[in-house]
Amino acid sequence: MKKIMLLTLFFLSLGCGLIEPDPEVLTLFVGPDYAECMTLVPTTCLQVRFDPTGNWENFSDPIEGFEFEQGFYYQLRVRRIHIADPPADASSFRWILFELVSKIPA
Repeated sequence: MKKIMLLTLFFLSLGCGLIEPDPEVLTLFVGPDYAECMTLVPTTCLQVRFDPTGNWENFSDPIEGFEFEQGFYYQLRVRRIHIADPPADASSFRWILFELVSKIPA
């Protein structure tokens, strides 16, 4: 009976989003400078790309555990976790530094 209760609670918590699914681990390339960007208000964003030869994109989400220092190119491995039902003014992803692969002066 205990096993059935535990399994039921596990599946209920999984269905309610209490247990996060396995995060994706992605490689992220970060440029050496901030860029002007517009979220809800004018702000500064990181310049990132997901491919070493791709176009730079504005990136306004925080990366937990990452301290950006201007003047360096970074290669990061990050965990991207999907957030179910985020607030209207927030990202649908949580980004967490997994590994700092390289930090090279610009």
